[in-house]
Amino acid sequence: MAKLIHLSDLHLVSPGTLTSRVLDTNAILEETINEIANKIEYFGQIDALVVTGDISDDGSLESYISAYEKLGKLNVPVLAIPGNHDLRIPMRKIFHEDVEFSTSSTQFDWAFQHEETLIIGLDTLVEGENFGLLEKESLDFLSKYLSNYQGSDLVLLIHHPPIKTGIYFMDQIGLKNSSDLSECLKSSNNPVKILCGHVHGVYHGLLGIHPVVTAPSVCSAFEFNRKKTAPVGFNKGPTGYAYFETSTDGFWTAIPSNYGSGPLKFSDGSEINT
Repeated sequence: MAKLIHLSDLHLVSPGTLTSRVLDTNAILEETINEIANKIEYFGQIDALVVTGDISDDGSLESYISAYEKLGKLNVPVLAIPGNHDLRIPMRKIFHEDVEFSTSSTQFDWAFQHEETLIIGLDTLVEGENFGLLEKESLDFLSKYLSNYQGSDLVLLIHHPPIKTGIYFMDQIGLKNSSDLSECLKSSNNPVKILCGHVHGVYHGLLGIHPVVTAPSVCSAFEFNRKKTAPVGFNKGPTGYAYFETSTDGFWTAIPSNYGSGPLKFSDGSEINT
């Protein structure tokens, strides 16, 4: 089993500038990492950070350097995949330390093993576009590991979720070939836990027998509104991250970045007993 912190959609820019002229995403990420560090005793030992894309908002080398420095403060492996705002070349220069990259492809595909848990990161980035696509090289990379893996804890990271969210403008720029991924995963004898980002909120679904979950964004949120005419834009919150235990009886839970005061007594005056 691996104990993971799942972050997504950091949207960093060069330090000293603002994302979308509003968000100081460098400061937000630093606050989030400090918050996680202060709660390590709650979580116990963390084995890795997984980051499901959009590390950068502008693709600048400076934004990746800043992100890696901040994420590195937790002193655990940092396992990141690109999102639609990222650029492969500058990202790979910085985020290459902790994973085993595919040597036969230009895609940002990698594998990471911790005890009985195999984590695979796949590249859905189509540079210049907002939608996602899994190239044949990436699917072949996944197939190779699935066919050779004998353990039970399988985790797949992709930025674009292979499920619908009900948010029209986001579903239009989701993963374009979810059916190809579904076909590829049929070679696995066990459910593969699929962790995603992109939609700046928590959504659950299934791709065949495989559970899919999307993480909240560290820096902003999209309001749930199923109308096709809903405004296209973001809110400053709610934001957060997630905690994940990969075992067959493990769990994934979203953690808001800002809690209210507490714990408070219930209305009958009793306290929570554990």
